[in-house]
Amino acid sequence: MASRPVTQEVESVVELFRRSDASLSHSRQRREMVLVYSGAFLALLSAVLFGISPVLIKLFSSEMPPVLTAGLLYLGSGSGLLFPRLIRNEPIFKSIRIIPLTQKFQLAGAILCGGIIAPIFLTYGIFHSSAFQVSALLNLETVATTIIAAIIFHEHVSARVWFGKIFVIAGALLLSLTGKMDMVFSPFSFFIVGACIFWGIDNNLTRNIEDLPPSVLAGIKGISAGLFNVLLAFLLHQTSSDTKGLASTFITGTLSYGLSLVLFVCALRKIGASRTSTYFAAGPFIGMLGSVIFLGERPPLVHWFAGIVMLLGIYTLYRERHEHEHTHEPNAHSHLHIHDEHHQHEHDGTEGPEPHDHFHKHERLIHSHHHLPDTHHRHEHKKHRGVEK
Repeated sequence: MASRPVTQEVESVVELFRRSDASLSHSRQRREMVLVYSGAFLALLSAVLFGISPVLIKLFSSEMPPVLTAGLLYLGSGSGLLFPRLIRNEPIFKSIRIIPLTQKFQLAGAILCGGIIAPIFLTYGIFHSSAFQVSALLNLETVATTIIAAIIFHEHVSARVWFGKIFVIAGALLLSLTGKMDMVFSPFSFFIVGACIFWGIDNNLTRNIEDLPPSVLAGIKGISAGLFNVLLAFLLHQTSSDTKGLASTFITGTLSYGLSLVLFVCALRKIGASRTSTYFAAGPFIGMLGSVIFLGERPPLVHWFAGIVMLLGIYTLYRERHEHEHTHEPNAHSHLHIHDEHHQHEHDGTEGPEPHDHFHKHERLIHSHHHLPDTHHRHEHKKHRGVEK
């Protein structure tokens, strides 16, 4: 199992859940709920891999320069995802050339914000803060993602989601305190806040790049950003001869950033940016527990209280339900799908078994059901319309 390429492992995991979707009852409601929860599971698995990364960096890469660490994390991510595809002579660069110009600009923005700037902010924060504090503050990524999704990309966000974010922000403010009697703000916590903001931008840009396979998208971001930051580290004389640290950082990047990012992108396309980031917010709690178990950290009482406040916010977000009548306008595209209510098109016999990926057309459709802002549900909303809980 361990010797299989990372991309094959990810694709088999996604394939397993989608085939599981297809084998269930053909009732509309059950199909839709299975799709929602499979997207949630992918986001949670991504969160676990990413959430443990501050602990792994503290354990194995604490002597590494910050910029070099940031570069190796993403270089490991991209190499682990793209190398197997290059071995199989898959047309990676052709995939980039054929995507629309708008998506190329979005890809460039995602690489800059999420692959270059955010990791540098994160590594500086990790090296000057406790892993517990860093892990918990990473919950702010879900807040940044939601605010950007709502204001700039006009993704619908319900009142329950906003209410949950308030808890997360309150917890983050408590975590920014040093825990000492004078309750001074820790300046290095702002590095983590900055990383979360840039990852929030990255998440929303990545959501709209739908014409690249998730593993190719994540691999391109990793290679591009990783090479840039490694080169920057050499220019800044932030080098290291610690082979164990170099190798450990590279492997951490492959798992906690590469595989995690592929799963995250799959979830983005199934349940939208704000909801994916909500489930992803479970990851920092894994890091918080890991810092206590593996690093022996003893956070101050105020930080434990902040973690509980954040957990309440995440629980509030999980209970969201969104249902109303909406319209699907005519559309044509290609993606992996099963034949649910949204996919009632004809076939020529060459598509293969479900789930399958081929170019297909959608006719205009008006209906009502529980849904999230996935690829097929990015419509406008009116106030007081339908059910939101």
